Amino acid sequence: MRFILIQLPPNLPARWPKSSSKKTTMVGAFASHDLRSAYIKKNGSWGLLKTWLANASGQKCWYCEAKSTRAPLDVDHFRPKLGVTVDGVKLAGHSGYYWLAYEWWNFRLSCQRCNRPEKDASGALYGKANEFPIQDEAMRCSLPVTPLGAELPKLLDPCVLADCELLAHGIDGEVKPVAPTGTWEFQRARYTIDQLGFNEWYSPEDRRSRWQTLATLLAVVGDAANPAVIAELKKHLSYEHEYASFFRSAIGTHRDKTWVESLL
Repeated sequence: MRFILIQLPPNLPARWPKSSSKKTTMVGAFASHDLRSAYIKKNGSWGLLKTWLANASGQKCWYCEAKSTRAPLDVDHFRPKLGVTVDGVKLAGHSGYYWLAYEWWNFRLSCQRCNRPEKDASGALYGKANEFPIQDEAMRCSLPVTPLGAELPKLLDPCVLADCELLAHGIDGEVKPVAPTGTWEFQRARYTIDQLGFNEWYSPEDRRSRWQTLATLLAVVGDAANPAVIAELKKHLSYEHEYASFFRSAIGTHRDKTWVESLL
C-alpha cells in the first residue's frame, strides 16, 4: 500500500460536482433504505471518476498496488454505501453510509481481488466488500449529521500516510505489520493484510520471483554502478510500477552500495 494523495477540486472531472450534488440530495430525500438502495444501484455514476482515480496511482490498486491487466479496476467506497458487515456479519440497524455514496473523497480505486468477496481453495473468504469494523462500535456514525472523525476504522486507508507506514515488505514477498504485537496499530495492519489477501493468491511468490532477477543484477554489478542496472532499478522504484513499495524495500537491503543508496 502506497500513500495516495487525492487531487482536490477543481481537478475533478467537469461534470462531477453538479451531478454528485444532485444525486446526494436525491438520496437524502428518500424515507427508506429500500428506496435509497434502488436509486443508488441504478445511478452508480462514480465510474465517471475511474480514470481520474487511476491516474492518481499510476493505474494501480490503491490497496495492494497490483495492476489489473485483464480485469477492470473497481471504484470502492471506503465507507460502504448500502450496508456494513463486521467479520462477515451484517451490522444490525445500519443502512450503510448512503450519504457518502457520491462523495469523491470516499472513493478508493481497488482491484477486484481486494474489493470483491472471493473464497480460496480452503474456503477462506477474502475481499473488502462491505466490511468496515471500527475500534469502538459506540462511535459508529449512522446518520449524515454525525461526525466521522471519531470512528477509527480498523481497515488501513491508502489516503492516510500514517496508515501506509504501518505495513512493511519483506524480501520473501510478504506484507507484514510494523507495529508491536498487541497494539491497535498491529491489529489494523494484520486485519488489512488478511482481509484483503495481500499474501494470498500466490502474490508473495510473484513478488519474490520478480525480485530474484533484480537481486541477481545487484550481485553481478556489486559496488560498481552500471547505467543499465540503474535504469532497471529506477523503473521498479517509479511510482507507476506494480508493487513499487515492495521493490523499494527489497532494493533497500542493498543500501551498503553507495550508488544504490542514492537511488532510494
